[in-house]
Amino acid sequence: MPKPRGREHSSLTETAEAVVYELKKISGIKMIAPGEIRSNKKSASKRYVTANYTSGGFELLISGQSIQKVAVHTDRDAREIFLELKTMKRLSHITFKERERKPGI
Repeated sequence: MPKPRGREHSSLTETAEAVVYELKKISGIKMIAPGEIRSNKKSASKRYVTANYTSGGFELLISGQSIQKVAVHTDRDAREIFLELKTMKRLSHITFKERERKPGI
């Protein structure tokens, strides 16, 4: 992964931190950009990662105790990278989902 531009984002939720740690191991990722953290009104017992595919890669919606969006810009096919992420043993306690973001809908 190239040298990060600007300052490092250190504010990640517990679940997002585990996902980003595993994403850094995968080749073909240009940039990982964490977003704003929002509180979760639902119970925090289940953890979900939902991928929204975009033209530059994909956006992960990571929920646990809080909800956080993490944008991932890639050189490779985003579906391949997400499949690698789903199969990582360290993330086996997380439920993974996929969604398409289609223009005009």
